[in-house]
Amino acid sequence: MAELTPEERAMHAAEALATDGHQVSARAVRERAGVSMAVAAAAAKAWNAGAAAAPEAPELPSALLTRFEATWREAFLAARAEFDAERSALHEEAQTEVARLTEIVINLEHELDEQRSTAKDAAAQAAKELKELRDRLEAEIREQAALVATERSRADKAEGALEAVTAERDRLLSEIDALRAGETKKA
Repeated sequence: MAELTPEERAMHAAEALATDGHQVSARAVRERAGVSMAVAAAAAKAWNAGAAAAPEAPELPSALLTRFEATWREAFLAARAEFDAERSALHEEAQTEVARLTEIVINLEHELDEQRSTAKDAAAQAAKELKELRDRLEAEIREQAALVATERSRADKAEGALEAVTAERDRLLSEIDALRAGETKKA
């Protein structure tokens, strides 16, 4: 493809500016086409002269305008009806989803309440069992302490009796020894 000349580039830029709704000036053509100011000025002048000489389009005939307005109205009403139907369907779908999610939340809250109640009951039962165990252990400790005290008392009494028996034995042994010694002296 052959490269465009600066003049051709300037004319294309002028046409593009007009199509985009911009004013066709030498500066705008130069910026868009990247050509010298002289080429851009000539292209802008030629474009504007051609545009001024071009005949204006006649007004739209009223029959055509009426048909266009009727078609436009039908298209608008059809689009509006489709939009309303979609909006209604989406609204119903959203309400259904909200109801479903609300039911899920209610069920979860119910389950949570049940779990809290179960946990509370279990904690109360565990506390009761712990108290019963503690009471039972304390009773056993008291009972064992009483047995130990009774046995200590018996042991103390037995020790006292043992000491008394031992002292009596020692006394009797001394008497026996004394009697034997006295008999040995008589003999």
